[in-house]
Amino acid sequence: MAIWRPRPTSPPSPPPAPTSKCPTDDFTKGVDALVYHIDEATEDMRIAYPIDLFDRNMTDGRMMIVSFLTLVVGNNQGMGDIEHGKICDFYMPERAIQLFDGPAKDISDLWRILGRPLKDGGCIASTIIKPKLGLRPEPFAAAAYQFWLGGDFIKNDEPQGNQGVLPGEEGLSLVYDAMKRAMDETGEARSSPPNITADDHYEMLHRADFILKPSARTPTR
Repeated sequence: MAIWRPRPTSPPSPPPAPTSKCPTDDFTKGVDALVYHIDEATEDMRIAYPIDLFDRNMTDGRMMIVSFLTLVVGNNQGMGDIEHGKICDFYMPERAIQLFDGPAKDISDLWRILGRPLKDGGCIASTIIKPKLGLRPEPFAAAAYQFWLGGDFIKNDEPQGNQGVLPGEEGLSLVYDAMKRAMDETGEARSSPPNITADDHYEMLHRADFILKPSARTPTR
C-alpha cells in the first residue's frame, strides 16, 4: 500500500487510443492495483498493490527494493493526470518485509575493525572533513589527523575521489599517513574508507586496487 497526494490537472489527460487486441483476462484484472481511498479535500489517495506484482529474485525468491520503487514510484510519476504527486507513506505486510534482504553489515563490523568487543562496543565518533570542495591534500590530511586524535571514523565524501585540487593518489597517501600517525600516538585503531565511486566499474576497480597497493600508504610529498 502506498499513500499518494495527487493534484489533478485541468484538463485531464486524454484516454489512450483503443487497440484492436489486448491480452487482458479475468486473472490479469484480478491483480490490478486498487485505489481504495480518495480524499479531495486533503489531496490524499491510497493505492493497494497485490504482492504478486512485485519482482522476486530468481535465485532465492527474495523481494527487491528496485521492483518496489519501479512499481510504486516510477510508473505513477508518469501519469499525466496527476500533478505534483508524491509518496507520503507506505505500508508492507510483515511477510513482505521478511522477504527483503537486510543490511549486509552493521555496527558490530565497525567495532571489529576498530578492535572493540562485538557486543556493546561503544560509541563511534565519526565525521566528514569540511569543506569537502576545495581542500588540497595537505590541509585535508592535517584536518583528518587532528580529528583522529580523539575520533574514530572519517567518511571520505562522494566528491573527494580524484579532484583536480585533491588528486586521489596524493590525497589517499597523505590521509593514510595521518591515520597511521594518529594510531601510533593514541594506541587505538582508526578508520577512513576511501571513496571509489565512478561511472565506469573499471575505474572503480582501479581505485580499489590502488588503495590496496603499498604505494597508497607512502606519502608522495
